[in-house]
Amino acid sequence: MRVFGLIAGVSLIFFVGCADKRIASNYYKSKNYEKAYEEYYKFAKRGFPDAADKVARLIYFNKVNKPPYIERKYALIAYKNGYNDAALYVADSYFREKNYKEALKWYDKVSFDKFRIRDFENYLTCVESLDNIKEKVAYLDKLNAYAQKSDNPKLQTILGKYYLQESPFYNPQRAEKLLQKAYDKGYYQAGVVLGIFYIKNGKKQEGYEILKDVAYKDKRAAYYLGNYLYDEMITKEKLLNSGCITCGFDTPEDFFVKKLTIYKYNDLFTRKNVKKAYDISYKLGNKKALYQLIRLDIEDNTFELTPETYSGFDLKGAVSYLKSKNDVESKLILAKIYEKYLYLNSYKKAKEIYKWYEKINKLQADWHLYQYEKRFENRVDLELLSYLVEKKFVPAIVEMAYQMSIQNKDIQNNKKVLEYYANQGNILALNYLGSLYSREILTPKTKSIDYYKQACILEKKPFYIPSEDLKIANYDNDVLKNENKALTINYYYAQMKNRQAQLYISKFYKNHCNYDKLKTWLDTLVKEADKKGEALYYTSVLERYIDGDYKKALNALEKDDSLQSDLVLARVYANGWYVDFDPKKAEEYYQKAINKGYKPAILNIAALYEKINVNGKYNNKIVSLYNEAINAGLKNAKIKLAKFYISQNEKQKALRILKSMPNNPKASYLLYLLTGNLRYVKNGDTNYGYLLLAKAEVYSKKAPRRALYYAFRAMLCNTPKTPKVAIELMKRINNARVIDSIYKRAKRAPKCYLN
Repeated sequence: MRVFGLIAGVSLIFFVGCADKRIASNYYKSKNYEKAYEEYYKFAKRGFPDAADKVARLIYFNKVNKPPYIERKYALIAYKNGYNDAALYVADSYFREKNYKEALKWYDKVSFDKFRIRDFENYLTCVESLDNIKEKVAYLDKLNAYAQKSDNPKLQTILGKYYLQESPFYNPQRAEKLLQKAYDKGYYQAGVVLGIFYIKNGKKQEGYEILKDVAYKDKRAAYYLGNYLYDEMITKEKLLNSGCITCGFDTPEDFFVKKLTIYKYNDLFTRKNVKKAYDISYKLGNKKALYQLIRLDIEDNTFELTPETYSGFDLKGAVSYLKSKNDVESKLILAKIYEKYLYLNSYKKAKEIYKWYEKINKLQADWHLYQYEKRFENRVDLELLSYLVEKKFVPAIVEMAYQMSIQNKDIQNNKKVLEYYANQGNILALNYLGSLYSREILTPKTKSIDYYKQACILEKKPFYIPSEDLKIANYDNDVLKNENKALTINYYYAQMKNRQAQLYISKFYKNHCNYDKLKTWLDTLVKEADKKGEALYYTSVLERYIDGDYKKALNALEKDDSLQSDLVLARVYANGWYVDFDPKKAEEYYQKAINKGYKPAILNIAALYEKINVNGKYNNKIVSLYNEAINAGLKNAKIKLAKFYISQNEKQKALRILKSMPNNPKASYLLYLLTGNLRYVKNGDTNYGYLLLAKAEVYSKKAPRRALYYAFRAMLCNTPKTPKVAIELMKRINNARVIDSIYKRAKRAPKCYLN
């Protein structure tokens, strides 16, 4: 009877237990995991291995939030009672506690076939934590062997990505095989990684084909596809610009057709391909893709040139959108907009952004600040530049070499620095070398075009980015005396809303007395808030070249605290335009310009004192100013001081200065005037108009043809008194064919200068 009762009791307990487990199971099926856990936990505590396994599983699968030790406690009960997969839960509990060594021991007790993706990821983390390299390699080899045979594309992708990380175990061959297997199984995430890997490693076409296939599903794939298409477009545009269109066109029509062909290609390709890829990426949740489109709007200036931008924003809309964001990228794009579109009257905000950016990336921020101050404040901060050079920041090294060269410091070594980077295709170095030859700091001047041409060939967006083209235009005008080519180049870029080109066109019309067109172009520059354009506009009003409100012009200049305004106002008071002649006010404004870093204003103040130097009242002041200018390394400062001494009949002082400048044509000319010594005229060739005239006069009796060549050259830069000398020489030669030949040879020679 007692036995029967005991059996009945056990049966009752078993029946109730089964019933309670069914309740737990029902809770689980209805996704009421907390209730299911409570029911299973009752039995797990009493040692039921199946319930213990269920408790550990609920924690492992993140159905309930419990500490790792609970997961481990019940997983161990299950494991000891034959539930082998419970070793995975034990490993998981150790992993959650970052006890990677113990976790790895328990992962080793389970077949990889039982692993979930999370387990593979955790397993790799555990392997990474090992100090013993041989052990680490063995674990990786074991996992790689399994992954290569596996039908699990997620595992293959995870391991493929691992092998592409920068680490001692970087193995692109293994990565490529794994990713290709996963991609072949239709796992598009593997295609994203594989496509990007191919593009970064020289297999651009293969990568492009894969990314094109998966771009509609993955924001990263679409983004990289956009980057790839952009790079391909740039390569094609460089081919269209082969040899540099600007260096070799025959007619204005030829130039415009070739440039506009690249422009049209760029616009169509960007809209149909690059923009499309970035749009997909953005719609899939990548805001960086929209940032890229805004950057392209800035780069191609669609805000001003086309009815529809790439990003879909107009300029104000882009600014508003970027201001609503608070990440680094949006702020830096804003700074670029503020610097480019001056009519927003926000360029000073760009400096605020760069100051803020210093806390995040000091090197890049300081380079931005240097460029900003150089452009907007006319300040070359050599201390900041030196800091960047110490950090081996390449653009700063190139910049420092140039700045030292224009100050005549260690020119040959700095030339070597620039040549080193130019040979590596550094566009800034190429442009700076061109500039040094153009300014005749390096000689010959004609070599400048070689560097500008190389830069032009390398430049992206050859239809819009005009940095080299406008320098080539200056070369055409100054050296080749081909004003039509220079005008063609500048007119094209003026139509493309380039302020520098628009200013050139304005000056062209001013020099050629077409004041209606001068006003049209200046009105455009004023509307665009271009500082140099505004200065020329107000100057032209005050000089009476164009109609305008002179009071408004004066008022605008006085309110504007820019360098350009200071210089114009100084000239206004120095010349008495619409105001009384006021040398004190003129000096005040020139001094403001000096304080902003514009050292040539020292020469302006010296000239101002010369103007009012009655009876030698300001002799000492004038000499002091010229010496200050000499110490500042200003071009022509010594010549101007020598001329001043000549005007004061202090011939010996003038001679001492001039003889210290043996290779200076202006010094040679003055020495000739002072001494009458013909060697100062005869030695070497020159491009200085007055010295050319002197050569013409010296050779006029014994070599009239040679003399006429020099006279024609001097006449081509409007050297005073030259026409009279040329006419007398032509009378003596009296041969139209010979005279025409000499004139053509003079036109082919470098253009001369007077100032």
